[in-house]
Amino acid sequence: MKADCANCHSHACYTKGTNCTGIDRETILAAYDEEERRIMKAAAYVEGTFYSNITRLQETAEFAKAMGYKKLGMAFCIGLNAEARYIARYYEQQGFTFYSVCCKNCSFNKKELGLKQVKPELTHEAMCNPKFQARILAEKGTEFFISCGLCVGHDTIFNASCPGPVTTLVVKDRLLAHNPLGAIYSRYWKRKLGIMDEDEV
Repeated sequence: MKADCANCHSHACYTKGTNCTGIDRETILAAYDEEERRIMKAAAYVEGTFYSNITRLQETAEFAKAMGYKKLGMAFCIGLNAEARYIARYYEQQGFTFYSVCCKNCSFNKKELGLKQVKPELTHEAMCNPKFQARILAEKGTEFFISCGLCVGHDTIFNASCPGPVTTLVVKDRLLAHNPLGAIYSRYWKRKLGIMDEDEV
C-alpha cells in the first residue's frame, strides 16, 4: 500500500468496498482483541445513533455510557481553565464521577530540566507535567482519560502514560480558537502556509 490516502481521488474503500491494502480479512479480525472490539462497538453505536446531531462533548459522554465507564479523568491546559469548569459540570450532570488535573500540577520549575521559558525573566515558570496528569488521574481510578488542550508533545506523553483508553476532546490552537482546521478553511491561512490549490483564487 502506498499510504497516500490523503491524495486519493476515489476513496473506493469507503464507497465501493475496494481493499487496496493487500491486508486480508482474517488478519484484520485477528488484530482487534476483545476490549478493542467493545470499544469499536461503542464507537459505532454512538456514530450510528447520533450522527451529526450531537457535539463531541456529548459524543464523549455517550461513548462512556455505552462502555459502562463511571469515572472519567481529564488532563487540561491551564489556559483552558474556564472551559474546563464547564466541561466538568457537564460530565458531572451526566452522572459521571469526574476528575481533572491541570498541566501545571506540582509547579515544577522549567529550569530544573533546562526547558525554554515563555517569559525568561521569571525566576519560576512551572513546566507542563503530562506524566503526572496521567498518574494522578490513574490513582483516582479513572476508566476513561480525556485530553483537553494539551500542548503538542505534552499530549503524546500524556497519552502514552495513561493505563487506559484516551480520547481527545480539545486540540489546542491559540491562534484559531482551538480549531486547527481553521487554517484549512481560511484562504488567508492556506496562502500563508503555501498549500492553496493551483486553481484557487
